[in-house]
Amino acid sequence: MTNIVKKASCNRPSGVIKFLCKDSHSEVQPKDYSDPLALLGDIKILKLNEQQEEELREILSKEVAECGPCEIWKNRTFRKNLILSFGKVV
Repeated sequence: MTNIVKKASCNRPSGVIKFLCKDSHSEVQPKDYSDPLALLGDIKILKLNEQQEEELREILSKEVAECGPCEIWKNRTFRKNLILSFGKVV
């Protein structure tokens, strides 16, 4: 996740992460993640356009191959908070 923070902050030493999203313990990790966005759960709050969604899909697809879907699911809320805080897809 440190890598994601560096990307979000453009590797600058300063930045503020606003924790607007919280984990929902009732959410269950999807078994079908043919669309990797499913691994982030509900993303309506992000208000992404189609281009941003596609960019995020590409990032998540690479991460699924590298570290597996469980890691993405486990850190989904943190990633959503980073996207909201820095205004960029990571």
